[in-house]
Amino acid sequence: MSIRIEYIVCNKKGEELKRFDAKSEAEAYDSVICAAEDISLLLEPLQKKLTLSEEQIFAISEHLAFQADEVKLALKQIKKPKAPAHHMETTDTPEAQAENATQAKSSNKKHHKRNKP
Repeated sequence: MSIRIEYIVCNKKGEELKRFDAKSEAEAYDSVICAAEDISLLLEPLQKKLTLSEEQIFAISEHLAFQADEVKLALKQIKKPKAPAHHMETTDTPEAQAENATQAKSSNKKHHKRNKP
């Protein structure tokens, strides 16, 4: 008789995606899937605009997540204009402004947690 341990990675819906023998491999794959799910949220406006299915959006998101190093290199090429924060005009909707404020608060909380002994 033998005992075998498997690590199963599932999506947010609980659907099995892949099985691994090594925990480190499962965790690495899981982090990519989590990133893909986050990217899918960013692509929701594109989904509606181009009438893409959830599966198509996730396939694009998953591809981008698995190509993270190349995507990072491509995004580093973007030059952002440098302007003082108090002079910047915003064209964000009130909803987008609220979301940005929520993200900033979340980022500050994470920063504080890292600095605590």
